[in-house]
Amino acid sequence: MLFETVKTINGNREIRRLKTSVILLVGLSFIPLGIYLIIEFEMLIGLALIILLSPCFLLYPIIRFFVFGGKDSVAAVVTTVVVEEVIKSKIKDTYKKSQKKKR
Repeated sequence: MLFETVKTINGNREIRRLKTSVILLVGLSFIPLGIYLIIEFEMLIGLALIILLSPCFLLYPIIRFFVFGGKDSVAAVVTTVVVEEVIKSKIKDTYKKSQKKKR
């Protein structure tokens, strides 16, 4: 139910991995859950769900497909976290530059 078996492009081997739909649904569900925790209980863990975990779960299937050929691995998770942090850093830098131009 949570796992799927996928053949490689050339069909030589099969890979057992977590379903992409499960990963994406968990990533998307973190957003409303985080908002609910922030509004209802004023818990900062909701902010962590939105800012840290949701982007990781949404980026992971893309990185798993393009970089690691569809295989689940610790390296894919680490690469996802690094890519997410680089993207957030670029967004912060762009925001800071735009704020300086307004002054």
